[in-house]
Formats: sequence, structure tokens, C-alpha cells
Amino acid sequence: MAHEREHEEVRHTWFSEIMTAALNDLAHTERVITAFAAQEPNGFIAWGLAEGEAVQAHQALKQAPSLHAAVPSDRTAEDATADALFALARKVTQNLVRAAELAADPDDKAACLQAALHASRLREALR
Repeated sequence: MAHEREHEEVRHTWFSEIMTAALNDLAHTERVITAFAAQEPNGFIAWGLAEGEAVQAHQALKQAPSLHAAVPSDRTAEDATADALFALARKVTQNLVRAAELAADPDDKAACLQAALHASRLREALR
């Protein structure tokens, strides 16, 4: 019985860490893309689709009940590139799928999968 409880606690801790990291990464990605779009004359045309998917992924993940108290950290947009954003979107997509597999709450699972869908679309928009 104690072993099962310890296993569940480890699983929940891992799930929480993945969810928080994904939320932070999506918030960061959203800010960076918005900054890129604002810097170029036609930036909102060039970056609009990616920005929309970043916003949708972030908002979808924020619907997870387990994240109601989590607040994204404030990271700067310095030295970010489209390649780095592409890699980050890929990592976030993979992490969200892992989090969905670990989720005990069906609403957490749905939020993770919805956010993963948008993060995957974000990755495609950044190609």
C-alpha cells in the first residue's frame, strides 16, 4: 500500500513538473512570437498563424485544473530564433503528450491534448 502511494506521489510530481514547464514554455513562445511580429513591417502577416497557435496552445493548457495556481515565469525574448521556437514547440508537444498519459484527471488530460494539438500546429507554422 505504501509503495503504491509513493508511486502515485512520484507520478503526480513528474506530471506537475511537465505541466508547469510546458505552461512556461508556451507563455515564453507566445511573447517571443508577438515581439517578432511587432518588429517587422509585415510581421503580423508573417507570424500571425504561429502567434495564433501559440496563444491557443497556451490558453488550452491553462484550462487544466491542475494548473489553476501555476503562474508562468517571466523569461526574456533575447536571442530567440525561429529555429529555437520550432525546437521549443516540438519539445512542448512531446511533453504535453507525456503529461496527458500521466494525467489522472480527465480534464487535465483533455487540456494537455488540446494544447499539444495547437503546439504541433505552431511547430508546423514555424517551418
